[in-house]
Amino acid sequence: MRTARLRAALLAAGALLTACGTSQPGTGTAALGTPAATPTATTPASTTPASTTPASTTPASVAPVVSSSPAVTTTAAPPNPCAGNKLDQLVKVSLHAQQMWMCHGTTLARETPITSGAAALPYDSTPTGNFHIQGRDTHTLLTLNTGAQYHVKYWIPFSAPLFGFHDASWQTIPYGSQKYRTDGSHGCIHMPLTAIQFFYHWVHLGATVHIRT
Repeated sequence: MRTARLRAALLAAGALLTACGTSQPGTGTAALGTPAATPTATTPASTTPASTTPASTTPASVAPVVSSSPAVTTTAAPPNPCAGNKLDQLVKVSLHAQQMWMCHGTTLARETPITSGAAALPYDSTPTGNFHIQGRDTHTLLTLNTGAQYHVKYWIPFSAPLFGFHDASWQTIPYGSQKYRTDGSHGCIHMPLTAIQFFYHWVHLGATVHIRT
């Protein structure tokens, strides 16, 4: 009886061992009687990109730029004393301005201050009107009615023998000075040495001379 019970027990234990799985190399230990877990499907996160609408690129209101450049002032050119001249050579003299201009057509060849006759003294005024160049001489001795004599390097008469252009090394007032009225010439037109040197070589016989007050 005891033997029969022992045999029945051994048979039951063998059946139990046959139902349990054993560990296989490289697979780790599986849970007893538990089937392998079925992986849960994973839905990927939404890959829809976020809105990429750019920010408004409309520029902000820009204030006008105010130029800081200084204003440009223009100086009017002085009037051309030779404007309208149709002569090849014209010599213009202004007694009031104590100035002389040498014109070649409408081109100003040279200008210079001068000293004319002492208008405040009797018989020493420079004559006015239209004249012509009558000669061109160098190293001339000028003799006045009083007997006084003056040596000049250049003598260019326009109303011989009394009046002409010449240098005046003895003159004490500046050329162009309004003191000519009392300290000027005896009627001739005094010129600076460099100016009359140019005039001597530039002007030709017969050139027109206009002398105005």
